[in-house]
Amino acid sequence: MPDTLALWHAEHANFARLLDLLDDQLALFCGGATPDYELMLNIMFYMTRYSDVLHHPKEDLVFAKIKEREHATARTVDELTRQHALLKRSGADLVRHLDDILNGTVSSRAVVEAIAGDYLDTLRNHMRIEESEILPLAARLLTREDWTAIHRSIGHVDDPLFGKHPEPRYVELVEQITRQAQATHPDH
Repeated sequence: MPDTLALWHAEHANFARLLDLLDDQLALFCGGATPDYELMLNIMFYMTRYSDVLHHPKEDLVFAKIKEREHATARTVDELTRQHALLKRSGADLVRHLDDILNGTVSSRAVVEAIAGDYLDTLRNHMRIEESEILPLAARLLTREDWTAIHRSIGHVDDPLFGKHPEPRYVELVEQITRQAQATHPDH
């Protein structure tokens, strides 16, 4: 089902944009400056409530079908599935630390830097493997019936940030993404 793969690719591109914004804020934090903690928290709130709850579970179902049909993929599929669980835990840890900072609780800079850095590196590498190895396999191995069953299992939820009607929580984040896009492509 090509539309599903196109959506999966588009979501990865959106996640990459968010990771770039998070990386910019983390660079400020690591340099001793004050980043926009609210922005960082909104990025991670989205990643832990959309990516971890809807995107990754759908991928896990696709992974299982791929592994079932092409046994040689078992090691890669198992590692990507393990990374989903790791990303969920580290994302939740980062949300907790950012929330603590916003609430005035002292949090170790080194811990926040380590968690955020690991999260960024792991997710970027994870998406790279999915894009280069898993999406082509899914296109080749999954049938229309497979995609229908996967969609039925997960259901559809509009993207709360990149969808047609972003949630109010993400207004500032949408504005930041727009500013970043304009700075990157000023002629558009």
